[in-house]
Formats: sequence, structure tokens, C-alpha cells
Amino acid sequence: MPYYVSFDRAGYLIGRNFVYPDYRLQFPKYYGYTLRHLRVQIRIKVNEKAIEGLSEYNIDIPPGKNFIELDAAEMRIVSVKVDGQDTKFEYDGKILRIYINSGSHVVQVSYEAKPRKGLYFILPDERYRDRVPMVWTQGESEDNHYWLPMPDYPNVKFTSELLIIVPKPWTAVSNGVLVETKDLGNETVWHWKLDKPHSAYLIAFAAGEFEAIKEDCDGVPIENYVPRGFRDKAQYSFHRLCDMIRFYSEYTGIKYPWPNYKHAAVSEFIYGGMENTTITIVTDTTLHDEHAHCPGSRFPCPGMEDFTSDGLVAHELAHQWFGDYVTTKDWANIWLNEAFATYFEALYMEHAKGRDEFLYELYQNLRAYLNEYGNRYARPIVTRLYRDPEEMFDRHTYEKGSLVLHTLRNLLSDEVFRKGINLYLAWRAHGNADTEDLRKALEEVSGQPLDWFFTQFVYSSGHPVIKYSWSYDPGNKIIKLSVSQTQGDDSYPIYRLSLEFEIKYPSGKVDILRFELSERETTIYVPASDRPQYICLDPQFKLGVKSVSSDKGFEEAIAELGSDNLMCRLEAIDALTRDGSARAVEGLSKALMGDSFWGVRAEAARALGKVGTEDALKVLLNALSSERHPRVRQAIVDALGNFKGNENVAKVLVSVLENTSESYYVRSKAAQSLGRISITDYGKHLIKALDYPSHNYVITQGALQGLSELGTDDVIDALIKYTELGKPTLVRMVATQSLGKFVGIRRVYDRIRELLRDQYYRVRYAAIAATESSLDSRFLDILDDLANRDLDGRIRRYARDVARKIREQMQRGAEYAKLREEIERIKEEQRRIMDRLDRMEAKG
Repeated sequence: MPYYVSFDRAGYLIGRNFVYPDYRLQFPKYYGYTLRHLRVQIRIKVNEKAIEGLSEYNIDIPPGKNFIELDAAEMRIVSVKVDGQDTKFEYDGKILRIYINSGSHVVQVSYEAKPRKGLYFILPDERYRDRVPMVWTQGESEDNHYWLPMPDYPNVKFTSELLIIVPKPWTAVSNGVLVETKDLGNETVWHWKLDKPHSAYLIAFAAGEFEAIKEDCDGVPIENYVPRGFRDKAQYSFHRLCDMIRFYSEYTGIKYPWPNYKHAAVSEFIYGGMENTTITIVTDTTLHDEHAHCPGSRFPCPGMEDFTSDGLVAHELAHQWFGDYVTTKDWANIWLNEAFATYFEALYMEHAKGRDEFLYELYQNLRAYLNEYGNRYARPIVTRLYRDPEEMFDRHTYEKGSLVLHTLRNLLSDEVFRKGINLYLAWRAHGNADTEDLRKALEEVSGQPLDWFFTQFVYSSGHPVIKYSWSYDPGNKIIKLSVSQTQGDDSYPIYRLSLEFEIKYPSGKVDILRFELSERETTIYVPASDRPQYICLDPQFKLGVKSVSSDKGFEEAIAELGSDNLMCRLEAIDALTRDGSARAVEGLSKALMGDSFWGVRAEAARALGKVGTEDALKVLLNALSSERHPRVRQAIVDALGNFKGNENVAKVLVSVLENTSESYYVRSKAAQSLGRISITDYGKHLIKALDYPSHNYVITQGALQGLSELGTDDVIDALIKYTELGKPTLVRMVATQSLGKFVGIRRVYDRIRELLRDQYYRVRYAAIAATESSLDSRFLDILDDLANRDLDGRIRRYARDVARKIREQMQRGAEYAKLREEIERIKEEQRRIMDRLDRMEAKG
């Protein structure tokens, strides 16, 4: 693959494969006037999937300016008034220009719209008759102006109120507090008002047949709105919410800054959740029953959860401080919203569930970032080179950003970090911020310069790649520890790092070695009376953003499994996985059967599946009979799928799949693994499992994935059937992506082309994933079209990336063919030369 590495004018690394040639620097928008308050009346016209709106703006216009502009996409502007009088305006379908004199004015815009973005009608129809009807909005990044004329950019903040007219018996919920409801006969007006300023993309509402569950949290009213019929499931999703509010208030030193907090759970939401000020809209797929939460145990089953909403709820709540109270001034700095919410979600897990849960979540964040870095691109966390704002909402912003904050917290100490965060929030309260504001706040409280840190980890792409090895000299009683930075050209050349090593001796003594690494390579000599049992890099995971490699042998790794530190045990499992010997299996068995933390046991199970020996299989089957934690059982069952053709394993998987007392998610993994076993006769069990009830149809999803491994004609027909409208979206998504294995079959190819135009975002995204798995050049035309014209920025970017991959493969193919031709030409030339030599010898 071509390797594109470049620098911007400031000398910061732009990265690899993120920037396309047509990208230009993006800077904050400037509208040239001040919007103080926005009052909007919206009538929902359900049958027409349309709205009628009357928006009123209190605006201050500086001297010398005689017009204002509002973002307003695809609307019909009925009238515009300034201070009650009709006024001149121009509208091109995107921008509404209103001619007005300087000073303070009240502007009114009457309009109609059938939004294609920003506002979504989810209604029953002939294919989805059981749907609970509802309408909801999604503004981030710049989609609110499809249903509401406004300066639609995060650096514009104002107070707001929404009057939402909905049919009875609907409920409408929006930002702030409920002022009143008014009966209009067949309709009801719900009047919501927020008297503290917030950004344009955070204005939101949800309306539909909802049930409300209300409580009080230390004087903060909490309201959770769920679709009709889902009331009993709400407790499993939101039961920790008050504790989260208390934790964030205490940690930041800023009491919850809004008058109330609400959730609205909606169908077909295009994200997991969205942190609109005081009203977080979340997907209804996060609502779940007791069996999904605690299979085999009684709620709340602390430490034994299977499916949990805690991460989603904690993340979106954290945004009420990071993103709503203080908001990024532009999309280049969006990590100030998303990285903080991701990190504070993990901090809450430490508070609620313990240190190992916290570190394991960060470990998963590192994996997610490294996967994007390795398989897609490298970019700085803060960059102005992008096309669509949605491109900035990736694993670099969320997961890598959270790890940078964690590294910063460990560099400064928790106490200093908290003081800096408090100062940052206080400085920019109800306003906007950029990364330099955060840096200055942390420098203020720490008394030390941090520009070097932000240059390395925020303004440059990549991450440190650390390789270490050690040896022991018994004669001189010295440990020789060699450490090097081996990152490539897409990363900062030489990082300045604070490193720690845990050194464990046979006596039981544990030493912590600390030093600063600021060179490509360094060697440290450590006096030691005995050879260490093991040496572990970064045992407390203080340096969150890094990739590590070592030549650790299995005896050292087995000893390292006894460390008190989670990260050392995970490092040991990685080493034993690479080793794969019988002794390595013994070590992994020890971890799977005896480690106190479920995450280590799960990693050991996955490692045994990768080793794939008969001994590894025995350990997995033994563990399955005794392990109770559902997430570890998922890992065990998933690992069993690596033992292809093993009928005994297939029978075990069938027993798990058919056990209704088993976790939904374990049964789903059993279905996937049963397909991976690749014994066609067991396909009948997967066909049967398609109809098993489960949370989010997860068993059906697993059965489809398992069937896709078999690839018979009837399987392909089933996959196509489950992509049809009328099936649940999550099921259609899995079936669609699974078709990518069979694009050589004409009916599959044709169906994927249809699904690339599907009305549901998740299905279109899955269809692109199907084209990526095939890299079939026949999809280039439609991928190029999606990259240019799809309404969703995430679809545009993904389609463009996949199209590039296909072209690169075609180029490699052409280069390979050219090379083959050249080789054949050289061979032919050699043959001719040998023929001439033979003739000359004969003549001689």
C-alpha cells in the first residue's frame, strides 16, 4: 500500500493515509453577529413526515453590517420579519440571508421542511407494524440546520426554548425545563426552556409514545423517557446514573451545571448516544432485560454483568461537563469533548467497579486505536486537514485521546490533574475552548511547561513503539536492560517518555525501576544479587499510548502471570500466545482457571484458541464447565471456533446454543463458532437458532455469522432473506456484511449494490464493509458516488477509503502483471542467447 507521510507548515506530522489531495485547512466559522436567544415553535406533521416551524431570534448586530446569514438546508422559507415587519431576504437552499440594520433586533422566520437529515421520523409501516411511533433529532456535527434555521457551528452559543406541537397521546422532551403543556384538541404543545447558553448542535428534541421514569438525585431531577412498553427495562440501563452525577461533580469540583438531566431512548438511532444539553438521546438497543444484564444471577449482580449500559450512560453524562458546559470551538479540537467523555467513563468504572476494570477498559481503548492506526490511517488528534467534520469522530479522537489524558494525569499526578481540569472548566464555563486552553490550565496548576507533551501526543500523529530486552550477568550481578524506540515515519521521531519497569526476583522481592527515555536507544545497568524471574514494562499502565514488544520467553511469562499488576499479566498472556508450546498452554491454563479478574481469564481463553492444540482444547472445555462469568464464557466459546472439523466441539457448542438459561451473548458466540467449525451437517442447528428470542436479536445475528462460514446455496439464500426490509436493522446489518464473502455469485453482487443505497445508515455502512472484504472493482462506481453524495459524512469517508483500497489492489495487480511480463521477456531473451551460444559451439 502506498505510504503517504507529510507535514504541515508548523512541522507537525500530518500522518499517513488520512489526508486526501483535495483536503484544505478548516478553521472556525465566523458569523459576524451575536445570537442571544432562540425561540422555536415546531409542529410535527406525522403523516407527511414534515414540520412547520416559526423561529424567533434575539440578535445583536455590530455597526457596519447590514445582513445576517443563517444555515438553513432544503427548506421552504414562508416569510421573514424583523421587529415585526416583513424584510428582504435571499435563500439559495443552503443559506438564508436576511437584510437588517445594526443594533438589537428580533428576527422571525416562518418555514416548512421535510428533513433528510437532522430530524428523523420512525413510524410503523407495512414492514414494521409493531414500531412505537416517534420523531427525534440528531444535530452533531452540523445537521440541526436541516430542521431549524440557525448559525450551525459549535462556537455559537445561546439560550433556547422549544415549543413542540405533537399529536396526542405523544410526549415531547427537549432541552432544559418543562415550562408548560397546552391542550390544542388533537394536539399538545410541550414548551421546554433552557436559560443557560449552549451550542447550536446541542439543541434537540424527541417526541413519541414515551413512558417517563422520574427520580431525584441530590436536588437534580432525573427523567428517563423510554418507548411505550419498555418501562420495566429502564432500571437495568440507568440504575447507576445518580452515582455517576455525584462522582463527576466531586472529581471535577464543578457541581452538575444544568437544571435537570434526561434520557430519551429512541428507535433506529444512528449513534449509541448523543449528549444534547440536559437531554441525552440514546439508542433503544441499550434497554435490556434482567437476563441480558445478569444471566443466572439476580440484578444488580456487581462484577458479573453480561450486557451493561454503564459505559454509554457514563460517557454521555460526562459530556454535560466536557462538550456542553465547555464546548470545543471547532471540529479540529473535538477531542476536548470526546476524549474527556471516554476517559471519564473509564474513571467512573474505576470508582464503581475497581482498578482492574479501569485499566482493562483503557487496554481495550488502546487496542481500538491501534487497530485503526494499523488498518486505516495515522493522524494527529488535533488536525485542520479534513473534509467532513464526521471524519474527526474516530478512534484517534476517542480512544487515543483518552489514553493521552491518562498519560497526562500520571505525568502530573491525580491531584494536579484534577485541579487543572477544574480550572479549565471554570475558565471556559458556558463557553468554548481549544487545546491550548487546556494546556495553559494544566501548566498554570502544575507550574511546568507542557508544550513538549502536546506536540508529541496531540499535534503529531502516531505513538511510541517500544522494544525492550534484558540479560543477567551472574558474575558481575548486573541486569542489562536495553530499551529502544522503533516507531516509523508516521510517528514523532523521538519521544520523551517516563518509563517504569517492574522487576520480580525469586525471593519475592519486587523493585520498580523508573527512568526518562529521550533517545532512540538506551541501555541501563541494574545491580541485582539474583537473576529476575521477570521484567515487566509499565506495570501500572501510566504510559497509555504505546505499542510494546519484547523477546520474553515462556518461563518468564509464566512467572509474570503471578504479578499483582493487571498489565503485567496481560503482557505475559501475549507472550505465551506467541510461544504456543505445551508449557505455554500450562501457563494459559493457570490464568484461565485461577486469575482473580475476569478480563485476564477472557484473554487467556482467546489465547488458548489461537494456540489451537489438543491440550489447549482440553483446558477450554474444562473451563467451560466451571466458569460462571458470562463474558469469560463468551471468550471460551469464541475460542472453541478455532478447532475446525472437531465434532466433539461442535456438540458442545450446540448444547450451549440450545440452553435457554445460558447468556444470550454466549449463545450468540456459540452460533458463530459452530459455523467456524465448518461441519455442514450442523447448519440445521444454526437455521433453527435464527428464531431464538434474545436481546437485540443477538442470537439471530450469531446464527447468521455462523451460517456465512458454511457458504452453501441455502445459506446464501438465508443471508439475502435477512437483509430484507422488515427484519430488524441490527440483523439486516449482520446479514449484509456477511454477504461480502460471496460477491462472486451474481445474486449476491446485485443485492449488495442495492443495499449500498439502503435507507438505513447502518445497513449502508455494512454494505460498504462487504465490499471491503471482497475488494471487488465492480463496486467502484457506486463507492465513488457514495463518497461524493451520501448524506452521512461517515459513509462518505468509508466509501472513499474502500475505493482507494480497491484501486491500490488493482494497481498492485497491474504492477505484478507488468513484472511477470518483464520476467517472461528476460526469460525469452536468455533462451535466445543460449540458442545462439549452442549454435556457435556446434559451429566451432
